[in-house]
Amino acid sequence: MYVFIENMTRLTHIFILLGLLFAFKASAQETVDSAYMAQLDSLLTIAEEEKKQEEAKKVIEDFENLMLKKEMSFGTSGIAPMFRGGMLMWTDHNFYKQPAKFETTKNSYRWTDYAIGGLPLLANWTLKAAGVKSRSKLERMLTANALAFSMSFGLTELLKTQVNETRPDRTDNKSFSSCHAAFAFTSASILSREYGHLSPWVTIGSYTTASATQMLRIKHNKHWTSDIFMGAGIGLTSTNLAYFLTDKILGKDAINKPKVTMSDMQRMVKFNTMPSGFTFLTGTEIGDRSIEMEDGIRIKTGAAFTAGFDIDCYTSDVFAIEFMARTTEAQMKVFGSPNLFTGDNLSIYHADLAAKYCYPINPGMRLGFKLLAGSRINNGINLTDGTKTYSLKGGGRFEFGSGMSVEYIQTENYIMGFNFDYYHTCNTFMKNRYSISSVYKVLF
Repeated sequence: MYVFIENMTRLTHIFILLGLLFAFKASAQETVDSAYMAQLDSLLTIAEEEKKQEEAKKVIEDFENLMLKKEMSFGTSGIAPMFRGGMLMWTDHNFYKQPAKFETTKNSYRWTDYAIGGLPLLANWTLKAAGVKSRSKLERMLTANALAFSMSFGLTELLKTQVNETRPDRTDNKSFSSCHAAFAFTSASILSREYGHLSPWVTIGSYTTASATQMLRIKHNKHWTSDIFMGAGIGLTSTNLAYFLTDKILGKDAINKPKVTMSDMQRMVKFNTMPSGFTFLTGTEIGDRSIEMEDGIRIKTGAAFTAGFDIDCYTSDVFAIEFMARTTEAQMKVFGSPNLFTGDNLSIYHADLAAKYCYPINPGMRLGFKLLAGSRINNGINLTDGTKTYSLKGGGRFEFGSGMSVEYIQTENYIMGFNFDYYHTCNTFMKNRYSISSVYKVLF
């Protein structure tokens, strides 16, 4: 009996030891498995992150290639102003032919206007000389610039000799189209193409100086509205064609490839969430253009050139408060008299506040509607033939209206679009006015 109990005790000890051994082995195996799985998870996470990084790099590379392809394609930005200039030439032809004598300005004004229009070109080559990286390498910039100005001046001079339109100040018959406007927009377009990627204000500034040249040519009685739009279209189209041909000759090796930056990403996000910003615009203002006087005489205005800016502040992703300011310039003449009257320039200034609803049609385009109210101020007008004088009183008037806008994001560093605005005043002096404008917007 004693021997049996002793053997059972030994057997029990053996089973306990075997149990402890298996438990230790299982515990060790579990520890090994956990460490292995943790390492495997880490490797999988790294691989997934690397895959996502490769996918992101591929998307960015594809977008940069798209930007390069667009850079080398023929731009169509000059078609709209050329079409507008041609249409105004046709619709206002009778107004241009009506005899009137506008003030003749000094010839020095012509060189002043050239100097203002040439500021973007000066800025372009100053930046290049300072070593600031442009979109083009030197050979591309030189070739494209030479072609652009050659085509721009050549086409405007050809139109001057073929159309024979008399200038407002009647100094010659080379009014259509404006060589100053063509030069200014060639200069502006070059700066925008070469350095617009640095900041959207480069593009805004260049086209502001070009539009100022247009306004001065009307104020100095050297051109009609159709002339300055055709000149702008020629300048833009000549530049686009020059770069297109240069790229066909030199290829993409002459281009500093566009790069996607963080500001590009931020601009896309802002455009679709809170697109508050500053907008520069330029276009035409039309509408009521004839005023009946007491003796059957009519005073008429030609199509007007307008330029200005908007500042919109969004309170949500679709609602905004907008401040609008416009300046408008046009010539006026007397109709219905056999006598030769002097002409005079009409200046209208708009300042309005608007409530705006603007929603995204897709991630790259927004459609907006607004209701506006504010004030319109115009200058006084005096038209005389030496014996009889017709006067229109200047002053301010309350106005209200509505508008529609289309904005779309560019691969360049700004927002492009179009505005159509209607203004109404409760009196008989040109009470209904409409403006159609191209816009360039910088997001805050």
